[in-house]
Amino acid sequence: MKPTIAMTIGGSDPSAGAGIQADLKAFTALDVHGVSILTCITVQNTQTVKKIIPLPPGDIKQQIDHIVEDIPIHFVKTGLLYQPEIARIIAAEAKKHKWTLVVDPVLVATSGDTLSTTNLTEEIKNTLLPVSTIITPNIPEAEALTNSSINSTDDMKNAAKKIHTMGAKYVIIKGGHQKEKQANDLYYDGEQFIFRSLPRIPQKKAHGSGCTFSALLTGLLSKEYDVEFSFILAKAMVWNMINTGYHLGKGSDVLQITSKIANNAPYSLPTSDHVDVWMTLSRFLQDILDMLPLSFIPEVGMNIGYALQHAKSKEDICALNGRIIRSTTKAQRCGTLQFGSSKHIASIILAVMKTNPDIRCAMNIKYSPKNLSLCEQTSYRISSFDRTYEPKDVSSTMEWGTKTAIEQSETCPDIIYDKGGIGKEPMIRILGKNPEDIYTKLICILKQH
Repeated sequence: MKPTIAMTIGGSDPSAGAGIQADLKAFTALDVHGVSILTCITVQNTQTVKKIIPLPPGDIKQQIDHIVEDIPIHFVKTGLLYQPEIARIIAAEAKKHKWTLVVDPVLVATSGDTLSTTNLTEEIKNTLLPVSTIITPNIPEAEALTNSSINSTDDMKNAAKKIHTMGAKYVIIKGGHQKEKQANDLYYDGEQFIFRSLPRIPQKKAHGSGCTFSALLTGLLSKEYDVEFSFILAKAMVWNMINTGYHLGKGSDVLQITSKIANNAPYSLPTSDHVDVWMTLSRFLQDILDMLPLSFIPEVGMNIGYALQHAKSKEDICALNGRIIRSTTKAQRCGTLQFGSSKHIASIILAVMKTNPDIRCAMNIKYSPKNLSLCEQTSYRISSFDRTYEPKDVSSTMEWGTKTAIEQSETCPDIIYDKGGIGKEPMIRILGKNPEDIYTKLICILKQH
C-alpha cells in the first residue's frame, strides 16, 4: 500500500516547536509521510529568534528537483521563506508540478521577531498567491498583505476578499491575535464565509501553532478531505494541541503534536457551553485513567458522561463513543468524547437530573463484593435497585433503576448499584456534580483499600 505523502518547505527550528520539525510531527500525527525542503537554519529557542541563516536559492531548488524526480509530490505547504528569491522558485515549481499548495506566509515569529527580508510580502502577493490553493495568514500577516487594519469580523471578511482577488482559491485568516474570549478563524472560498470559534485558552502563547495548523491542513488534503472539512478538522486539532501543550523552556509553550491529541479533538461543538463541558471532562478523564485499578473495570467496559446544565436528551451529554477497557497492565481508553454518544450513561444522568439538576456526571465501575465494601466504608450515600422488580413496560432499565434508587434514598445518593440479572452484568455507578467530583469520590473509595 502506497503511503500518503506531503511536503513542507520552510525553516528549521532547533526547539522543534515550529518550522519543519513541527510540520513533520503534524504529518506523522495524521499518518502522512512528510518530506522536507530546508530554506533556512535559525538560531532560536522558545524565547527569541537570534539569527536566520538562509540557504542559497540554488541549493533550495536542487533539494526540490532531487526530491520530485524520485518521489511523487502533490501536496505542499510553505512556511519560512525569508527571501523573495525563494518565493519565486517555489511559485515556478508549484506551477510546473501542479501542486496543491498551502501557503503559510510566515513573516513574524510568536516572539515578535521578524522572519522576512524586504519585499517578501510583495513577492508572496505577486508570485505565490496566483499559484496557491490556500493561504493561511494570521491577523498581522493579513494586515501586511492587504495594507489594512483588522479589528473586527467585518475587517476579516474584507481582508479575505482582498486576498482572494490576489489569486488564492481559498483564504483562511487565523484569529488567534484577536483579544476576544473566542478565537475566531475565518474561511472564505470566494462565495461563502465560515467562522469557526473555540475558546481562547488562558495563559497559552503557543509557539508553532500557525505552522502546525497549515501542516495539518495540508496533511488532511493529502488524505482526500475537502478544503472546508479540512479547515474544520485542522482548527479543532490544533486547538486541542494548544490545550494540551507544555512548557519546554523559559519562553512560549509548545504544542503537543501527536496522533492521540489529533484524534481526540473536539470537531463539532456548537456552543461555548458544549466546549466547557468537553474541556472539563477531557481534563479529568486522563486523571481518572491514570489512577484507575483494573479491578474497577467491568467486563463490558466503563464510561463517564457529563451533561450540559439543562440537559434534556442524550445529545446534551458528552461521553466516550467507545469504552474504557482493561489492557494487560492499565486502563485503556477507546473512542473519543462526543455528545450524544452513550445511551446507557445518558439515561442515568438524565434520570438523576429530573430531581437533582446539579448532579450532571456519572461513571460506572465493576460490581464486586470487595468494590461495594470499599464504597460502604466511605461516608457516601449508597442506594440500589433490583432488576427482578422492573415492570415489563419500562423502556429504559437505567432510567427506571436510577429513579427507583433515588426514591429509596432520603437524598440523592452518591453511589447506585445493582446485582445484575439474566445476561446483565452487575454494576456500581458513581454520581457527581462534575468530573472533578467523580474523581474526588473515586480517590476516596480507593483509599479504603
